Amino acid sequence: MSDRPPAVPLHLTSLAILAPSNAPLYVHSFTGRDDEMRAYHLAHAAVDVIEERIVMNSQPNRPADSYLGLLFCMEDMAFYGFQTPTKLRLVLSVALVDAAIKDADVVAIFRAVHQEIIRAIHNPFLSLPPSFSAVAAPAAAEEDKDAEVEAASNALAAARVSRQRRNEAVAEEDMFAAGPGDIKPAWLDSPRFRAGIERLGALLNGGRA
Repeated sequence: MSDRPPAVPLHLTSLAILAPSNAPLYVHSFTGRDDEMRAYHLAHAAVDVIEERIVMNSQPNRPADSYLGLLFCMEDMAFYGFQTPTKLRLVLSVALVDAAIKDADVVAIFRAVHQEIIRAIHNPFLSLPPSFSAVAAPAAAEEDKDAEVEAASNALAAARVSRQRRNEAVAEEDMFAAGPGDIKPAWLDSPRFRAGIERLGALLNGGRA
């Protein structure tokens, strides 16, 4: 998404990311952490509308990702929906203003959030348990290090030659370690991901926190 905010600032109030099973993966309130439970309940209320909208918009020629449009309005907020190609559901609420809210701006927000999700779940260390901590390797003599490096290089070269000869196909379960249904809420509960979402909200709010 461009670093230039829309002509009319969009005051985001909440964002919810739901798994394909509609289980909550991430809920963020732009109005304060005390409102996150309220944001969760309002996002949960949108699930039925999302399911209905997906069925209504199901067409063979539609793109893999789908903007579900305005779901409903409640109190002083408008709720919008989006489904990614991997069936993650995003629910975004925006404070109602006098000016018209453009669908193009809302879609751009959803795509920016989707990119933040992709960056977060591609962290290669996500599968490590929370108790994991690195342990320094014991010091080794210089000769031992050289021997170990040479042995590792020879083993790697032999493995490459063996693989080329056999031309083995890579199993799909090895190619894709986790599907969208395997995403855990803890994967999105990182300071970097939260900072990216908060920065997006501040940008769209005309640069004001």
